[in-house]
Amino acid sequence: MRHTSKFCALYFGMTLALAASSSAQSTSTPPTTRSAAQVAGSYDELKEMLKTRYDGKAVVVQVPGLYAGEQKKLFFGPGDNGIYWSHFAEGAQIPTKRASNLNQLDDATFGMLNAGLNVSPIEKGERLKVYKFYVTPDFVQLVLTTTSLEHMRDLDMSKASKEVTTTVGGNQVNQTVSVNGFGLVFSFHFKKGSIKEDHDYAAIVREINKYLLPESEAQQTVKAQQNIDIEPGMTEDQVIQKLGQPLQTVKFGDQKSLKYQGMTVILKDGKVVDLKVE
Repeated sequence: MRHTSKFCALYFGMTLALAASSSAQSTSTPPTTRSAAQVAGSYDELKEMLKTRYDGKAVVVQVPGLYAGEQKKLFFGPGDNGIYWSHFAEGAQIPTKRASNLNQLDDATFGMLNAGLNVSPIEKGERLKVYKFYVTPDFVQLVLTTTSLEHMRDLDMSKASKEVTTTVGGNQVNQTVSVNGFGLVFSFHFKKGSIKEDHDYAAIVREINKYLLPESEAQQTVKAQQNIDIEPGMTEDQVIQKLGQPLQTVKFGDQKSLKYQGMTVILKDGKVVDLKVE
């Protein structure tokens, strides 16, 4: 059974609204495919490289705990997304204005709901579609929509943003009620200069990959993880390189447990000493 969670609205008072401006959107001519290890030669080239990687593509969610919000109907255009997520990479300034009941995914990632709209949980491994993509000097923004119809089960029609169309034919009056699906906006904020001056494509991609991975790369990762060797004496970094970020980390004295789906890796003094299959 799927469960929804209560979100509370919070106004960040910062760059989310800027992404709607056409000047923030990356240009349209795609470059040749490039390695994620590269640094772009210019700001414009960086925008092209990121656009090629994300714009119009499918991505796979890499973390649990995300939510999508109902897309609010507007008079014009596709509508407004119900939930905005903001992630702040190392060195990026996190707004000091907080609310105690703000939904927090992790220490650097926060969610904001447009008040009154429905929400639906996003599963780790779920496929989303990027239907708008923006690059600005301070952040990269992906506007995403869900691709699974299961989310419609979480739609409460009593508070849904809906459009009613009335048609009259003969002696009959018919009304059709339509609603939008679920989506989210995910903004990745970077330290000043990282995007426009440093053009650090690799660092930007690595940060986004922690949360959203292009579908083709996610499929390759799944295949690579079907046969994984975890050896005694491995470091925590080596385990994460093979298995990815754990679902939960628990420290007890000099021991540390990395919990993954179906297994727990136990480290002592930073080295693997045991593995429990659950």
